[in-house]
Amino acid sequence: MKHSADGSWLLYGATGYTGTLIAEQAVKRGHRPILAGRNAEKLRVLGKRLGLTWWAFPLEDQSTLFKAAASVDLVLHAAGPFAKTCEPMMDACLAGKSHYLDISNEIPVLQSAQARHHMAEGNGVSLIPGVGFGTVASNCLARHVCEQLAEPVSLEIVLSPYVAQHSAGAAQSTLNTIAHGGYVRRGGALMSTPFGSGAKHIRIKNRKHNALPVPSGDLEAAYMATGIAHITVFMVSPLHPIIARLALPLVQKLLGWETFRQRLAQRADARSTVSVAKPAGGNHRSWLWAQVTDRYGNMFAAKLETGEGYEFTASASVLAVERALGQRLSGTMTPAKAFGTDFVLQIEGVRGYNTC
Repeated sequence: MKHSADGSWLLYGATGYTGTLIAEQAVKRGHRPILAGRNAEKLRVLGKRLGLTWWAFPLEDQSTLFKAAASVDLVLHAAGPFAKTCEPMMDACLAGKSHYLDISNEIPVLQSAQARHHMAEGNGVSLIPGVGFGTVASNCLARHVCEQLAEPVSLEIVLSPYVAQHSAGAAQSTLNTIAHGGYVRRGGALMSTPFGSGAKHIRIKNRKHNALPVPSGDLEAAYMATGIAHITVFMVSPLHPIIARLALPLVQKLLGWETFRQRLAQRADARSTVSVAKPAGGNHRSWLWAQVTDRYGNMFAAKLETGEGYEFTASASVLAVERALGQRLSGTMTPAKAFGTDFVLQIEGVRGYNTC
């Protein structure tokens, strides 16, 4: 085995907004990753600024992709939309016997990784999707609340993210996700629902929130980490539940048109350098809440508070790289299973767990 705690690693998608933050955080922590992606000129500029080597190639160039993955101990994949880009990189890492990490939060990505579990075990490497926001936070929080009850049967997770800037890759992933409708987990299986159905009010510490079920990768990651049969993941929404249930199925239909979705994605790409206005009230932080119920109706809930979403991703993903290189891991796993329930508490700016 070539893996070691101070092993080499490659960051693919380094010139994107999130990838650049990760590269900067890596250098800050003393790493020297190889920067990689499609655009040679952008890589050259970033590499010169950070004093790092770079390697330009598209994922479609399988020969170079496999060569690159085999040349390092680990690849951190940061080029979305991950449902389209994850499998070529996973396969290259498996062939090159290199660890694979990514910052996705998409159900198909986790499913693709699970389908390769036995191959990863046999090759002595790990596949760990979702080492960014909010999968790290939700995964650790979900496992924490589930550990408080002996026989948990259902889990609700509420996400309230704050990001300081639009990301084109994240926007494209969101549009694609909505176009495919909603999902919940019932009896251990994913069930398709119209987007917007199941919207409701959720009361957290005497404050009522509009909550919208979302088909995020947290549904898959939470199941992998806890084995809970019934899981719903919500996002705090500005829409009243009645409006969400009526209007959002229509939004799903519109996004089902490829041309319309592509136009929205292009607009998101054009706005990707525009900062997002800070929310009123001065609370510029993200938070998550989770509640578990056991077979007897007993409940336990806790809240976790983090910083800005992209900064969290940069810190969490680099820390995950360090942990993956420093441990003997193999197979497909989530962040909480790979690094422990308290992994999220090691990330700068995190406050929790607070029992609700």
